[in-house]
Amino acid sequence: MCFDFYPKDTNLYLAGTEEGLIHKCSCSYNEQFLETYRGHKGPVYKIAWNPFSTDMFLSCSADWSIILWHQDSQKPLLTFSSTTAVVHDIVWSPKSVFIFVAVNENRAEIWDLSISTLDPLITRSANPEVKFTSVLFAKNTDCLLIGDSEGQVSVFELANPRARKTSRGTNAYRVFGKH
Repeated sequence: MCFDFYPKDTNLYLAGTEEGLIHKCSCSYNEQFLETYRGHKGPVYKIAWNPFSTDMFLSCSADWSIILWHQDSQKPLLTFSSTTAVVHDIVWSPKSVFIFVAVNENRAEIWDLSISTLDPLITRSANPEVKFTSVLFAKNTDCLLIGDSEGQVSVFELANPRARKTSRGTNAYRVFGKH
């Protein structure tokens, strides 16, 4: 269903399956898995290595959950579940080890693990007639791109996480507006 290469060694990669498993694989050993991570109860739609803490990765699934993993443990570190909708895509922030964005059918969620592991910091609902399907940080800008089931891409300008303070006194993204 999906895969992502390990940032420190492109010979290693993770592969998400329709059965909800994640296999760590090597290009050198094409007939066996190095590890299998079990945590999802539905198809795994996306896997993303953390660009700053490269032994950590996220996965998202049709089972409505997002799981944080450490590559040396076959048990999930944290499981995030904020809605009862399929989570289609996840992406780590290119600016923070703690921030990631997830899109499910109903909304986009910005999570900041330094603030909360229970709830997303910011949410943005989809229009009722469309479903969010993909998310990506634009390169060299503070913009978030969100694709939907109609084939449209919305661009959201984000506040710099290091320049603004939230009401809780910590740094976080804020969605300024759609372009």
